[in-house]
Amino acid sequence: MKKIRDFYRNLSITLRFTLIIALAFILLTASILFSARLYTNERIETYTEIHNSNNEQLLDKIDSYITDIANVTKIPLTYKENDITYMTLLSDFNSLNDNSYEFQRQNEQLFGQIMTYKNEINSCYIFSTTGNADYKVKYAIYSPFDPTDEEWFAKAIELFGKPVLVDTYELQNIVNPKLKPVYVFGVARSIVQLKTGSVIGILLVNTQTTYLEKLCEDVRLSDNHRILIMHGDHCLFDSEKQYTSLEIPETSALKNIPEETSKTMFECRINQTDSYVTSLHSDIHDLRIISIMPKTELLGGLTRIKFVNFLELVFIVFIILLTAYFAIKQVVTPITLLSSMMKVAESGDFTAHLKLETNDEVGRLAESYNSLIDRIDSLIHEVYIEKINANELELQMLQAQINPHFLYNTLESISMMATINDDDVTADMASTLGSILRYSISNLSSPVSLGDEVNHIKQYIQLQEYRFKNQYGFEVDIPQSLYHIQTPKLILQPVVENAIYHGMSTVRSGGLIKVSASKIGSGILEIKVTDNGAGIPEDKLKSLNEYINEKNDLFNSIGLRNVNRRIKLFCGLDVGVIVKNEPDGGTGVYIIIRIMD
Repeated sequence: MKKIRDFYRNLSITLRFTLIIALAFILLTASILFSARLYTNERIETYTEIHNSNNEQLLDKIDSYITDIANVTKIPLTYKENDITYMTLLSDFNSLNDNSYEFQRQNEQLFGQIMTYKNEINSCYIFSTTGNADYKVKYAIYSPFDPTDEEWFAKAIELFGKPVLVDTYELQNIVNPKLKPVYVFGVARSIVQLKTGSVIGILLVNTQTTYLEKLCEDVRLSDNHRILIMHGDHCLFDSEKQYTSLEIPETSALKNIPEETSKTMFECRINQTDSYVTSLHSDIHDLRIISIMPKTELLGGLTRIKFVNFLELVFIVFIILLTAYFAIKQVVTPITLLSSMMKVAESGDFTAHLKLETNDEVGRLAESYNSLIDRIDSLIHEVYIEKINANELELQMLQAQINPHFLYNTLESISMMATINDDDVTADMASTLGSILRYSISNLSSPVSLGDEVNHIKQYIQLQEYRFKNQYGFEVDIPQSLYHIQTPKLILQPVVENAIYHGMSTVRSGGLIKVSASKIGSGILEIKVTDNGAGIPEDKLKSLNEYINEKNDLFNSIGLRNVNRRIKLFCGLDVGVIVKNEPDGGTGVYIIIRIMD
């Protein structure tokens, strides 16, 4: 985020305006697309409900009609007039192929009663089990067809009096060629002679598919709305006439349509056309309605809306660009001129002024600039004189200060004189103090190795041992394998000094200050300085840690706070100094450093 902010700040005003306009264009486009998406979802949801409702109505009507036809096929079983005679005649027709006049007369009466019951019925057939037939068809035909090889025929005999739905087929042998083709579907039922318990005939009642076409027309929403009525894989009716009386090919996209779609439409590509599809299945007669609507038909209005909105968007953006161009020009041109005048001022010429005739913000900025360079020109001489005087005063102060290098050289001289006079202790102390001073006065901002810090702390401890003799013990336990690690300078000496003057303040003998280090985790170095003093009360310990992290000012010592601050600057905010009470007594100062590669 910071990089993006910095990048934007470095852009020119023209580019900033351009980005803002581009962003506005993107947001407007996204808004149009989002609105279009909402409109699409709402329209699809609405049409899904309409299609599902129409599918249910259509399926209910077809199921009811087939059920009625199935009930009609029971008429031979409930036929009262000459019942015994008809069954005998049918049995003779079945076994002897005896198509007597009386049998034909009763069939004519039976067929007429059936066709009167449902006007949509196209034809009726009475078949023997061997395929011979007596029939009545609304159209003149040459002869009936032989159904013995048909699946429905064998199934009707097998079901022993139960109805069988006959898939759509083309009615053959029609005399008038102008009527062709005629597609019919029907219901077949075997006629069982109860006395012998055998099938003596099959009644087939057919309905022309124009009945299904009329039902589909009642629920179609447009001319391109396609409806298929399926029985298993067989198409009873296709409003496009493509698959009527056929099975759907395995390669057709229709095979991928789910048996039922409820919450939303199914999207697929049918006959090179992107389409939305709904499907509904009924278990009553194993029928399924497939309703197909081309996507352009369903969402055609949306495309027009998108196009109009896009034209409006282009026009609006053009007007904005034109307006922004003149607005930017009025701002950028004076600012560019002001920038040039500033470069002149940078060269030392404070006499050039910027003249603008506008009274807007840029004009007032030009007036402020003119006043500023006039003030600078008048102050420069005063400042110049004051600076000369200040430099002279600073030189005098520096001459009065003691030079640290002079102190270091003096300590070296004292060490040499003590050695000449056989005062080894004084010589060692002076030499050690000189080394400590020399280490301390070098550049604090440069990192050092942990080994350098260890050598420095050992010299400091040596100097303290001269002072406190055997009152305290010091122990340094840092593996040499860690000596190469880079650390900020002077982080150990202030901590050890703090342990001496605070941790050991109540200890007169047997005191121990220990310095140790180890790696913890991946890339983290922990340096621990512990003492066996009295420790710190818990409430004071919490306040001390907050002080070290600059959250309060309850303490006067700056050593630990300074070390903590430099470690965070060197390694990051998640490391630093933590003070704890040790389990066995005393205090431990934990210095956490990130190991830098």
